[in-house]
Amino acid sequence: MYKLLIVFCAALMFLAGCADPVVFSEVLQMKVGDKVYTACNIWYEDAENIDCRNIQRGAFLPIGSEIIPVETTDFTQKIIFKDKKGKVYTIRFSEDYRLCSMADYIAYTFTTKNKEEQLKDVPARIRGRILRGEVVPGMNAAQVKMAYGLPPAIRTPDLRNDSWFYFLNSSDTLRVVFRGGIVRSIQNFNESR
Repeated sequence: MYKLLIVFCAALMFLAGCADPVVFSEVLQMKVGDKVYTACNIWYEDAENIDCRNIQRGAFLPIGSEIIPVETTDFTQKIIFKDKKGKVYTIRFSEDYRLCSMADYIAYTFTTKNKEEQLKDVPARIRGRILRGEVVPGMNAAQVKMAYGLPPAIRTPDLRNDSWFYFLNSSDTLRVVFRGGIVRSIQNFNESR
């Protein structure tokens, strides 16, 4: 039994090592000289242990922050990158929470457009809210995604829904209600924030 367990573990490690990592430049269809930026605010309490559900708690790496991809790991499901100052960030990715592939998640979360390009059509009063990580009535869906990121698909499986749910912690949620594609209200029934 012990030998069977060793063989199984060795086979699992071999298969994990054979998996192709997700490459930012391929996912983002980068040209030579392109830089990578965050496409939304990435929320975290521990920069080296970021939950891919983008839990709205703690600090955040702002939209348009230039990052340097370090690696992606298929077996342990991690996306590792650094900011321009060298600070390391690690996102724990889960297909179960996001209901998409790691490549799709990277395409939603990162871009080759800098902050100015991403925010150029956003009115100044809304731009300030996004940069502070706030969602307010009057924002459209694209602006909510910039401020909070995409809602976790396990709570909001279809972005055409009139309500998007975001985690405040591992169990409490915040509801963003849209009418006609515009935020009408933000509801926190938990009051734990």
